[in-house]
Amino acid sequence: MKKNLLTTGEFASLCGTQKGTLLFYEKEGLLKPKHVSENRYRRYGIEQFFEFDLLSMLKEVGSSLKEIKAHLHNMNGENFLSFLLEKQLAAEKELRRAVPRRLMLKDMTTCLREALNLEYDTLTVQQQKAERLEMTPSGANPSESQWELVQRFAEFNKTYEQQEEKPRYPFGIVYCLDDVRQGNYVEQYYFTRVRRSTPSASLHIKPAGKYAVLAHIGTDKSHSQALARMLENICEASMIIKSDVYVYDMMSYVMQESGDFYALKYMIRVE
Repeated sequence: MKKNLLTTGEFASLCGTQKGTLLFYEKEGLLKPKHVSENRYRRYGIEQFFEFDLLSMLKEVGSSLKEIKAHLHNMNGENFLSFLLEKQLAAEKELRRAVPRRLMLKDMTTCLREALNLEYDTLTVQQQKAERLEMTPSGANPSESQWELVQRFAEFNKTYEQQEEKPRYPFGIVYCLDDVRQGNYVEQYYFTRVRRSTPSASLHIKPAGKYAVLAHIGTDKSHSQALARMLENICEASMIIKSDVYVYDMMSYVMQESGDFYALKYMIRVE
């Protein structure tokens, strides 16, 4: 004769769960054993597997314990259909959020891997492919304070949040070459990877060609010195500068424990 009543352990094994989970569901009034003896031995009916399966499905679609209890104790086809449609819309919304989140993680991984493998403070000349960037004027001025700089950057981020987007790597800034030569390190533009929704007026093609490349980790002062030396070394090598200075952020906030130190990669097109 087939067994119709199962012990807690047997029923847990059948459902692919733990005894503690069944005890929790019983305590919450979600799934009670079919029979409890005087000595508190619990027995579950074999048909209760389907109750557990429905409960698991409701959990999987993001239902709260309160929602699950309400539907299990008062099952109504029309109400349940409305509930499922609501969960479907929520899942689709979450999926739309998950795609850019996955891309962000991919970008961060790519950037950090590059940052960890860079040879810092060594000038190299590299052949680069053309790069499509989204350029945004920063509105910076030479006399702004650190507080104003951070505020301005926060406003830049808000423009993406309002569009329910996040800027994608690479992220960086552009220094005007003439400013740098005069010792002024003013952020003229922010740049990020181009988007499908990038306005044509904001599209910038960083040309293919040879680029002088220098990576540096340090303070504001040491970065200014490193960039100045970079320009000197380019001139000493009889190369002609053909672009402004592209400055790539290299996951500065995880590369160093101190907020005063940050990692940047400088790129200048040369001939």
